[in-house]
Amino acid sequence: MTYWKASYGRGALRAAGTLGVLVALSGCGVWNWAFGPSAPRPQPVKAMHQEHVSVTFATDWQARLYGDWRLDPYNATKIRVTDSKIYLSDDSGHLMALSSAGRLRWVTRLDGKSPRGPTLADGVAYIGSDRGRLYAISAESGKKIWDVELGAEPTSPITVADHRLFLQLSNGHLLALNAHDGAVDWTFSLPQPSLLLRRSSGIVVAGQTLYTGFADGKLIALNVENGAELWRATVAIPHGNNELARMVDVAATPVVDGDHVIAAAYQGNIAAYSSSGGEEEWSRPLSTVITPILQDGKLFVAGSDGQVYAMDPSSGTVEWRNSRLKGQSLSGMALCDDKLVLSNYAGQVITLDPQTGHRTGQEQVSSSGIQTAPVCVGKGRFLVLSGVGTLYQLQFQRP
Repeated sequence: MTYWKASYGRGALRAAGTLGVLVALSGCGVWNWAFGPSAPRPQPVKAMHQEHVSVTFATDWQARLYGDWRLDPYNATKIRVTDSKIYLSDDSGHLMALSSAGRLRWVTRLDGKSPRGPTLADGVAYIGSDRGRLYAISAESGKKIWDVELGAEPTSPITVADHRLFLQLSNGHLLALNAHDGAVDWTFSLPQPSLLLRRSSGIVVAGQTLYTGFADGKLIALNVENGAELWRATVAIPHGNNELARMVDVAATPVVDGDHVIAAAYQGNIAAYSSSGGEEEWSRPLSTVITPILQDGKLFVAGSDGQVYAMDPSSGTVEWRNSRLKGQSLSGMALCDDKLVLSNYAGQVITLDPQTGHRTGQEQVSSSGIQTAPVCVGKGRFLVLSGVGTLYQLQFQRP
């Protein structure tokens, strides 16, 4: 039995009034780091001096899901938003839709957990489970349209383009499926390392070319129509005397910027390549699993060590670096309302000025951590999900 409770409030991180709704609800080696009892607890960022605070936060509403949730940096669900609904999946195999005000609309049970969350397109939610099954579900009603067996767990978000679904599996296969019935159009595969992160690069389709990264540190360009390899580039080379040190997964989604594509690897580099032939244009040592953001001629990158950078995407030159967050475990980054918004596993939301990199705001949202990247929903508002399954809609305010 799962309970859904939504609370609404106007004060900064305070709730007033409660709405309760009772709903009956009828895994090659992977590195899956979760914050358990034996793991070190993420430390919060030190408080700001009050005179430096120019952004504060208020809670529009919060909705608590009493389900199976855990704080896992490499296995967190993604929040998807449309004009009228919010979609996400929990750690016990439930896909759910909420209203834009956080009220539960429907829940659908899957045959396993869905670590990547759903992708929405043309009124359909596409979602895969860790038991190797892919579902197409009506975004309006939550009813299943079709499902197919994949043969392995999906490790990337599903990309929808040109009536096809593209996704990576834990066995190193990349599939192109027909969006109407899930039939396989083509398959591409690379050998997998013996140890890899439990998350794969997202897949980007630009024109007739598909770009994605693999666990061996490679960036691959494929023909969308038939899966033929166009070129491959090495983003990172494994090094070290053990398998953990040699992990160089390209886990961040590539960023396409005109005639070049930018990719980043865990324990590797961030680099730009010619989109037509894969020639390297620039490269910088930097480890990340968070997808960079390209906006207004700047590339924003959150490193695995917590440092945040703004780079010139054409040269890789660092325009600013914020080292105040060094040592922090960042769970995500978004650019909302001209503010760079960061979330961390200590449960904080932090804003930076995208022009200077200076910290402008910081709030403790949840004592259980934040497991998702912030998701902008417009009008100075964004969503974050706590480690125990509380979804918050926050809004920016002036102090």
